[in-house]
This record gives sequence, C-alpha cells and structure tokens, in this order.
Amino acid sequence: MLEIIPITQVRKNFLPLIRRVGESLFKFVIAKQGKPIAVILSYEEYIRMVETLKVTGDGGMAEDIRNSLKDLRRGDALHLKDVLGDE
Repeated sequence: MLEIIPITQVRKNFLPLIRRVGESLFKFVIAKQGKPIAVILSYEEYIRMVETLKVTGDGGMAEDIRNSLKDLRRGDALHLKDVLGDE
C-alpha cells in the first residue's frame, strides 16, 4: 500500500512509520507543502526494485527477451523434453 504523508507527520511518528514499513510492506511518499519529495520503503522491496531495474535495463537481455518472444510467436521453440531428453 502506498500512502502520502506530510513531512510534519513523519517527524512526529518516524519510528512507528518505520515499523509499519518493515512489518507489512507499507510504502510512504513524504510530501512537503503538498509535493512529493521522498519515499520510505522496506529494504527488501528496495533490493527487488534494484534487481528488476538491472534486468530490465540490461539492453542485451531486453533484446534477447524480445527475440525469444518473436521466436515463440513464429512457433520456433524447443520442447523441454527435446532439450533434456527422457529423464
């Protein structure tokens, strides 16, 4: 869940907000004078986002995925049993 909170509320309730983020994967957008300035999210979620950005930002991998999708649409794919054999 993403909740927008004013910076004054963050100052007053910092530790409880951090607990909520850590325990239940809440995310908070901190606003100053109604404008978003920062986000508080769990470390685990941050790591997942960084890893996703690495994968999607890798031009070579993104191109490989596009080419694989084209192959699948053409029916140009291998069956797993043909690759692995009868294990």
